[in-house]
Order: sequence, then C-alpha cells, then structure tokens
Amino acid sequence: MRWVGLILFVVLPLFFLPEAFRQIEIRALLLSGRIEETLIFSYADGRNLKCWHGEQEEMNYVLFPSYTDMSRIGISTKADRVDLAEGDTVITLMKGEEVTADLKTDVVYNLSIYRNKSKKLCDRQVTFLKSEGLPTLYVTTESGKMDRLNADKTYKEKGNIELLDTNGTLLFAEELRNISGRGNHTFTFEKKSYLMNFIHDINFFDMGESDSWVLLCNVYDPAYIRNKLVYEMALQAQMPGSPRSEYVDVYFNGEYGGIYQLCERVDIGKNRLEIADLEAANQELNGPGLEYANPFLSEEGNKKGFLLHRSPADITGGYLLERDYGSKALRTESRFTTALGDHFTIKNPKYASREEVEYISSLMQEIEDAITASDGINPYTGKYYTEYIDLQSWADKYLVEEITENQGGGCSSSYFYKPQDSLSTKVYGGPVWDYDKAFGNAAGFNKDPQILGFLTLHDYHTTWFYYLYQHEDFVEMVKKEYQEKFSDYLSVMAEEKVDEYISQIEAAIRLDKARFGYIWEDAPDYLEQAEYVKRFLLERKAFLDDIWLDNAKVCMVRFCDENREGTRCFGVKAGKCVNIFPEHYWEEGLHFLGWQIAGTDSYLTTETPVYRDIMVYCAYERQDGG
Repeated sequence: MRWVGLILFVVLPLFFLPEAFRQIEIRALLLSGRIEETLIFSYADGRNLKCWHGEQEEMNYVLFPSYTDMSRIGISTKADRVDLAEGDTVITLMKGEEVTADLKTDVVYNLSIYRNKSKKLCDRQVTFLKSEGLPTLYVTTESGKMDRLNADKTYKEKGNIELLDTNGTLLFAEELRNISGRGNHTFTFEKKSYLMNFIHDINFFDMGESDSWVLLCNVYDPAYIRNKLVYEMALQAQMPGSPRSEYVDVYFNGEYGGIYQLCERVDIGKNRLEIADLEAANQELNGPGLEYANPFLSEEGNKKGFLLHRSPADITGGYLLERDYGSKALRTESRFTTALGDHFTIKNPKYASREEVEYISSLMQEIEDAITASDGINPYTGKYYTEYIDLQSWADKYLVEEITENQGGGCSSSYFYKPQDSLSTKVYGGPVWDYDKAFGNAAGFNKDPQILGFLTLHDYHTTWFYYLYQHEDFVEMVKKEYQEKFSDYLSVMAEEKVDEYISQIEAAIRLDKARFGYIWEDAPDYLEQAEYVKRFLLERKAFLDDIWLDNAKVCMVRFCDENREGTRCFGVKAGKCVNIFPEHYWEEGLHFLGWQIAGTDSYLTTETPVYRDIMVYCAYERQDGG
C-alpha cells in the first residue's frame, strides 16, 4: 500500500505537471497579447515563422518572404485547439498536429484559441502579408538572438547568412566573421542598421567582392528611397567609391527583420576606393592588436593617434577621412581638428601613427588656409588651393550635398580621401554616404528647394564650401559638372527612378510598416512621401538650372550672431525671399527681436525680397525693456 500511495501522490502528478505548466504558459502569453508563441507557421523548406503583434493597431501579422508558396503553409499550435476563420472557411488545428493550408494575403482572419478543445480562451485577428520581387537574406547569429547586438553597438557576434533569390533558390551561404550594429542617431530606433564582416570576400549581386557589407535600415526615411536615389546619382556621375546597393528582405534568426538596403561600405580596398591601405601597412609592420598600442594626444588636444613602433616608408596615402561633429569625433580612435574647428576622423588608418596624424592634419590645414584666403593662396606656402585638392571631385561632392539639401552634408558622414603621392598629391572629395535626411526630410532649411546652402544647413556645419564658393574657378567647375552630370539626371530621378524604386519595394514596405510602424505617429504614407520627393526634385532642378545654367544672379545672405560673427550663409535668387531662418539662441532675460539687416534699422522677414548681398544678425532686447 505504501508503494500505491507513493504512485498516487508523487509519481502520477509528475505526468500532469507539464500539461499544467503548458496551460499556464499559454494563458500568460494570451493575456500579454503575444499569440506568436502559440502558433507556428512553416513555409518553403521547413522554415518557421511566428505571428508578430503590431503595435500601431490591434492586429497580428505573419510576414512571409517573396518566394513563399501561400497555398502550402504548415500551421501547428501549442494550444488544445485553434480555429482560423476567413468568411465561411474555417481551418481547425489541434495540439500536436500540423495542417497544410492555402492562406490568403491581405485579408483579416479571425483567430479563436481554445483550452480542452471547447473552452474558448480568446479571439484575435491575424493578417498574412507576403513580400514580392525582393531576394531574401537570412542572418543567423551564434547565440540565436539579437538582444546584445541591438543593445550595444560595439558588441560583435559570429554567425552565418543565406541569400535566396525571388524564386527561393539558394544563391550562397557564408559564414560571418561577425555582425555588429552601426549608425548613430538611427541606432536609437528599434529597427537598426548592421555591419557584416565575412571570413571570405563575398560578391552580392555582382557589386564586387568584399569582406565587409552594410545592411542599411533607412529607418528615418518614410519613402525608403532617399539613400538609393543619391547613391545611384553618384554612380551615374562616376564618383569613385560610390556605394552600389540592392534591396533585400532580411530575417534575423528566423524572425522578420524588415526591408533593408544591402550596400557597399565606404572603405579602402578592392572594388571600393582602390588606393593604398595604410591600415594594412601598419598591421604588417607592427602586427595585429594595434588598438592596444599606447595612444597619444597633442598638448592642444586637437590631434589624437597611436604610438606605433613603425610607420610605413611612404605615409602620403592612402587616407580616408570623415568630417564629423565634435562630440562624435572626439570619441574616435584617430582624429584631428583644424584651426577653424572642423573635426576630421581618420577612418583609415583607424589606428594612425603619430607621424601619419601629423602628415594628414598638416595637409588638411594647408588646404583650409588656402581656400579661406580671399585669393585662394595659402599665405604660408604660396600654393593656390587647386594645387591641394582635386577640383572636379570637390565640385561633385558639393553638388551632391547641395542638390539633395542633405541636412548632415556639412556636418557628418562627409568623406575625403588622399592617395599616395605616386598616384596623386591631391586630396579628393567623396565618397557619398548617408542621405536619409535629404530632399526635405528634416526640419528646417533643407525643406526649401529655392536656396543654396553651401553645406551650412546643420548647426555644426563646415565653413569650407562657403569659402570655396567665393572662388570663381570653383563655381565654374560646379556649373560645368552640374550641366554635364546632374541636371538631366534630376529629371530622370523625378520622372523615372522614384517610381521604379517604389514599384520594386512597395509590397515589402507593407511588411516593414506592419512590423515597425514609423518613428513619427503622424508620418506621411510612403506614396505621399514619394510624390513629395518628385516635386522636390523638379523644383530643385528648376532653381539650380536658373542659377548654374542660366546664370541668374545669386544674393548671399549671411547670418551672424549679435557680435556679427558666423558663417552660416544662404544664397537666394535676386528678388526672392528667404523662406526659412536659422534657429536663434538667447540667454535668459533677453527677447529676440528678429534678424536685423546690418547697417540699417530694418529686419529681414520671409516677405523681404533680397537684391544684394547682405549680412543679418540676431537682435535682442532685455525683457525689462533695457
């Protein structure tokens, strides 16, 4: 009898505990609105998907890649019973069984979940969405999770990828050396960009072999096409190092991750900027682990690098530089700051020797001294500024930023490169990068297609292109390059490319928006945004054609603080008004009166036509009337 009691009170409950725990688990998931763990959908070659609970509306989604055969979807459940109903058609699932179903896309199914086959626990709704026309990239991390990658941009994890075409054919599978998060402001959003480093060189879509590729999230662009438009514009203008890219649907560890722009990284190397690689040369001479070398910081704090044991015999190139804003640049490994306060990160060599930092910072300072001189001649060396820079590439770089009115163009992600002297003694402008805030997609000046901004649209702008535009030969090169490379293509972009890209990704956008919504609650629809980009392009072309093809008079409006200092400057066509003004800053106890025209008692307003070059400054009065 003792053994019977032991079986009744100890052993038998062990058989029922798993079921009890399962019911508790299901109830908890349903109460939290997460039905994704109670239903599994299998497709293609046994890949599984779960529901995603949309945050923007009370709807659950299952998001399938473009090659999915929706007539052969396997469905299984942890619940005792599930009814999936659409109209008069009801699909009933029982625990432990898999049903193959023919599912419709873009319709709402009613979902009922039961306990003990007849006791209904809840009703939900689910919609099945399927992408179209895009390849599918599966990224699998070593941990099977993305949590640490999404929490820490410096964290790297091994993994592998599989790339399938639109028919589901495996193009290739490769091992990831590592994947990590990337981006600055965009990394704060739920959908993030990533950098993928491979063990072997990979050639995605015939874009050229490389071991490093970027998954660009385009999270800040409701049209999803701004970066693509600009990269293609730079490619057709034959600007070296311009990133090629293709759209893909990405699944991370089996879960839908969004539509991404798979693109080349701005870098030195084969099929990128094909110039000398100083980083590789430094490693060859000093061995791996350069990041552990002793750093150095100049007494003035304006130069930072590393005390390497050896520097290459030829340190004249290649360098890849990024003009950046101070708080970000100060956190980088190797950097320098010019006399006018322009911060440059040395992207390659990342761990630059003292000699390399001194060389490239001195050269860039000589460039600054030349272009800021009224006659373009460096007062210390006697060299004219075009002896330092490749004029054509700098004009092209300026044109891309000016045409797009890229809000960060004079601030961050602004690249320059320097080959070895044996190839060229000059510094080149480019490559292009980061245009999700272009074409009017940011608050402020880049919404006005009727101005020249000289790359001063951002608070932390560079002054270099403002000064360059004072030199007639630079302006003439800008006009020449605009006529030959850009003017006609702006029409192509507006009349063909916008619709071409939207048509290519339209189905995928629906999945992405179901998964992520958008960063602003009142964000415009992607089609509305696409039409906005078209209008912007055409208005921008008309204005720039007037300026650079028909030689309409440009009046400079220079905005200064109350001390008559500042180099933020806009160009407007003679007789036109300034429509958007810079933000003004004031101390407590002061009242902003407006932008006073220097030498007058008048104020510049949005209704004041401008007929000559003017300077305006912030005018204040004390709130007590003093």
